[in-house]
Amino acid sequence: MTKKKQQPLNHTDFFEARFPGKLVGKEVLDKDSRRLGIIKAIRVEYLPWNVSLIIKGLNVELPVNFSEVESIGTVVILKTRISVFPEIDINNLITLREEVKEDLKDIFHEPI
Repeated sequence: MTKKKQQPLNHTDFFEARFPGKLVGKEVLDKDSRRLGIIKAIRVEYLPWNVSLIIKGLNVELPVNFSEVESIGTVVILKTRISVFPEIDINNLITLREEVKEDLKDIFHEPI
């Protein structure tokens, strides 16, 4: 019998009912216009309170504090350069969207 992954008790990840949504699935660029990945989830941490965007890149996921967001439009642009993320191309972006979509299907146990 396999154990389910336990979520930490100090935060909750939020997803949207549609994929891509208003934020989830949106492309993320750093301040140098490097394509980093997509938003996988919105995380709210409590005690202390903090809101982050979970960004999924190639073989890396990282929470980025919402205060680091410069603008949200057709893409999300960050105020800083994020060097831990390798830059991706459009084919990687499509692959990441499919991976996140599959992850969400597993979480909700139904097609989205």
